[in-house]
Amino acid sequence: MAGAAALLLVAGTGVWWLTGHLPSPAGEDLAPLPGDGLVTFARIQTAMNRAAAGKPALPSEGADPLEAIGAALREFLAGNTVGAAHLLDDVEAEIDNRVPSDEQVAADPLLADKEEWLVSYFELLPEPESGKGIKADTYVFDRFAVVMRKVDAVLLAEILPTLKGYDLVARKSAPDPSVFDGMMLRFPCRLAASHRNLLEDAAKTLSQMGDQPGDRTEEQMGVVLTDCPAPKGHETDFALLERIARDPAGALMVSAEGSVPLPRDLRTKLMTAAARGKLADITTALEAGADPQRADARGRTALHYLLGNPAVSGADRAAAIKLLY
Repeated sequence: MAGAAALLLVAGTGVWWLTGHLPSPAGEDLAPLPGDGLVTFARIQTAMNRAAAGKPALPSEGADPLEAIGAALREFLAGNTVGAAHLLDDVEAEIDNRVPSDEQVAADPLLADKEEWLVSYFELLPEPESGKGIKADTYVFDRFAVVMRKVDAVLLAEILPTLKGYDLVARKSAPDPSVFDGMMLRFPCRLAASHRNLLEDAAKTLSQMGDQPGDRTEEQMGVVLTDCPAPKGHETDFALLERIARDPAGALMVSAEGSVPLPRDLRTKLMTAAARGKLADITTALEAGADPQRADARGRTALHYLLGNPAVSGADRAAAIKLLY
C-alpha cells in the first residue's frame, strides 16, 4: 500500500507540472514543503545561488535534509573545505536513506524499479581522484559535483510521473520529449569567474562517467555544471562562461533564439516580469523585495527568463541584466 500511494503521489505531481497548473504553496519566500521534490529542487538551486552571490542562507527550519548540499557549497566558498566535506557526508547518508534497500523492495516490489534506476546510475558515476598530489579543495569540489548528480537523481525519482523511458544519464525521456528533460542542479554562474579551474576539473571528472554510448553529448552525460546562459553546445566552453560571469551585461546582450516560455512552476512576480515585462516592471518587483537569485524547479532564475524577452533591449536590457545577475 505504501508503495502504491507513493507512486500515485509522484504521478500526481507530474500531472500538475505537465498541465501547467502547479501550485506555489511555498509562496515568494520559497518556504520548505516536506515531500515536494520540486520545492526541494528549487530551494537547493536558490541556496547555491545565494551562497555564490554572498547573500544570507535560506531559513533551514523544516528543510529537506538534501538541502545540506547548499550549505556545503556555502562552507566551501568560505574556505572551510573540512566543513563542506562533513556536510557532503550528511547528504550522502540521506541519499542512502532515500534509495530503497533490498529489504524494502522485498516488502514492497513496487520499489524495485526505483532502486534499480538509481543504483545503476550511481554505479556509473566516477569516484573523485584523491591521494598524493590532489589538493583538498579540488577533491572536495569534484566530490561535490558527483554528489550533486546523486541529489538531483534522487529528486527526479520522486518527481517524475514514471521512471520508464527516462534516461537518467542523458536526462532525456523517450520516445517523446518531456518537461523534465535536461533537469539537473547546476553550479552558479559566478563560479566560472572565481573557481574556473575547479569547474574544469570537475567537468573532466564527470566526463569519465562509465559505459557511455558514443552519441551522447557532454550535456547529456550530466557534465553541464553551471547555470551560465551559454548558447547550446557551448555549455563547457569555460572561456565563454568566465566572460559571462565577469561581464554578463556585455556578454548577454544578444537575444536568445526564440523566446523562453513563461515560468510555470514555483514562479515569482520577478520571473514573470523578466519573461514578459519591461525594465520598469523588473525594477518594481526588485524594489518590493524580490530575490534575483531565486530559482524555479527547473533551476531558472529571472535572468534566464529575461534573455528570451524581446520587450527589453538596448540600454534597458543591459541595466536589467545587471540588476538580475
